[in-house]
Amino acid sequence: MVLRYDDVSRLMRDSRLQATETAMPAQAGIMQGALFDIFQHGMLTANGDVHARRRSPLSRSLAHQMAEEFRQHVRRSADALIDACYDSGSLDLTSGYAAKLPILALAGLLEIPDADVSSFMQHVHAMNEFFRPGPTERAVAEAEHAALRLRSYLDRHMKHPEACRPESFLYRYLALSQADGLTRLEALVQIVQLIIGGTESVRTALVAQTVHLLSEPEQWSVVCADPTLVPNAVAEGLRFEPGIAGVVRVSVEEIDIDGWRLPSGQLVILSTLSALRDERVFDRADAFDISRPNLKLARLAFGGGAHQCVADALGRAELEEGLSVLVERLLGLRLDSEPAFHGHHFVRKTTGCPVRWQL
Repeated sequence: MVLRYDDVSRLMRDSRLQATETAMPAQAGIMQGALFDIFQHGMLTANGDVHARRRSPLSRSLAHQMAEEFRQHVRRSADALIDACYDSGSLDLTSGYAAKLPILALAGLLEIPDADVSSFMQHVHAMNEFFRPGPTERAVAEAEHAALRLRSYLDRHMKHPEACRPESFLYRYLALSQADGLTRLEALVQIVQLIIGGTESVRTALVAQTVHLLSEPEQWSVVCADPTLVPNAVAEGLRFEPGIAGVVRVSVEEIDIDGWRLPSGQLVILSTLSALRDERVFDRADAFDISRPNLKLARLAFGGGAHQCVADALGRAELEEGLSVLVERLLGLRLDSEPAFHGHHFVRKTTGCPVRWQL
């Protein structure tokens, strides 16, 4: 496990550490099926030319203007979630907002019909349980069925690109994947990985940034008075309590780290959770402070090197718009009780987070 900021940042870009391909599901005894295919045919777990070929259509489809359009999907979804519960004056921020918002926003990006959004959300929730800390055998079995149902649905949905707007993300992605020679399964799996990354990295981070802001009333008041500070709050939230604790890599050569030799053939956790609290880089590292001068360094939360998150702009859009709606619409927002955060090497999860506001 690599803990310091400089080491984690450097090794994110070191070609001697590579993606794990199918090592992780194999370690869990999974050697076939829909979950295994996510690792075998996905870009996040691939290396070299295979990784580049699978990543390219997605990267080019997620252009700047697409990220700006995605913000509109996030804003509409956030407003709809608040509209549905506003008169009650209370909400579980985890299950009622953070768990739903990124899925609804991605459903908008993928042009999922309104009639299908509920089942789409159920499939994503069940599938994602496999990637969270400590899944049970039952959760893994349900995740396998959900991954298969989701892939089958996306396959049917993506068979009719003519139904999409020519300027839409999905229309462009399908055209580029075909031009770049991706197989049908590869094209599907990259969308599945986009869904996993675009939901699991955001859910816990959205709860965390809101909780830590509310726990610092002066900083919450400052953001409420000046919404242009929302990006600062999001950056500090990612630094202080990221949704992804780190990434797993495998060493393919020996690597020297601070005078210690990491052998070849070892699984290595690059801990962004630790690196972003490195006291040698961040003054008062264990304090939540949206006025930090070096908040740009929090970008490490989205990884680095060849495997840096292809949709980091979408992730920031989800977190910024999701927080903006809470700041703008929920007067006197306060915590009923603070959640607990779990997970120290990959995806993290959070317990319930009840909040209230003034009507």
